[in-house]
Amino acid sequence: MITEGSKKYIRRIKHLALLIPLVLLLMAMSKTTQAVPNGGYAHPEILIQPEELKVLVEKQDPNIRIIDVREKIPYLSGHIPGAVQIWRPDIEDKAHPIPGMMAPQPQIEELLGNLGISNKHTLIIYSDLYDHARLWWILAYYGFPLKQMKLLDGGIDAWKAKGYPLDINPPRVEKTRFKLKEEAKDPKPLLCTLPEVKSALKEPGKVVTWIEWKESILEEGPYKGYWKPAEEIKKVYRAKGVTPEKDLCIY
Repeated sequence: MITEGSKKYIRRIKHLALLIPLVLLLMAMSKTTQAVPNGGYAHPEILIQPEELKVLVEKQDPNIRIIDVREKIPYLSGHIPGAVQIWRPDIEDKAHPIPGMMAPQPQIEELLGNLGISNKHTLIIYSDLYDHARLWWILAYYGFPLKQMKLLDGGIDAWKAKGYPLDINPPRVEKTRFKLKEEAKDPKPLLCTLPEVKSALKEPGKVVTWIEWKESILEEGPYKGYWKPAEEIKKVYRAKGVTPEKDLCIY
């Protein structure tokens, strides 16, 4: 927990499990479109279903890169064929005195370039919990096109539940150049500083809250582990005082 004695400027808000609500807000709060599993999301294109990914894997689509955001041992125990592995320390600022801060842009560029990922690829990101959403957020913050990123609905567990193949060997990759846009000039849409959060606590048009990531996930049935439909997600947010006209700070 960040205290008064922490560094004055802290990159903290909207991270870890909180990125799940951030992604869901993008999907749920504008004109709705049907999506599997009948989600009624505003932006279903953010998600990719296991069946859709299987088709791309089978034809070895050269335009995609699959990223597994889990620790090394689970990754080596079985991952989606062709997936490269990234874990939390890889996307954290190694020089920051506070653990867990967002990695600087050059670190992200080097990481992805070393994994054979270029700016032209569409990234399909998954994990077994919520860590894929954090990588999505970091790349979005640095300006990587949202249309070139997809989260696997249901994660690795949904892939396994379908009986789809797993690989235990990391793919062979050739290093390439990955270059993000110039670092974000205005981080407000995706990032809050500690002073901004303190100010938001006093403003009626802003909400500072924490939402358990599991509240946005289906817990049973054939779509266990997938995102809940948009209307159910909206109910979760409304209960926290979150409505479309308000600015939201989640931590």
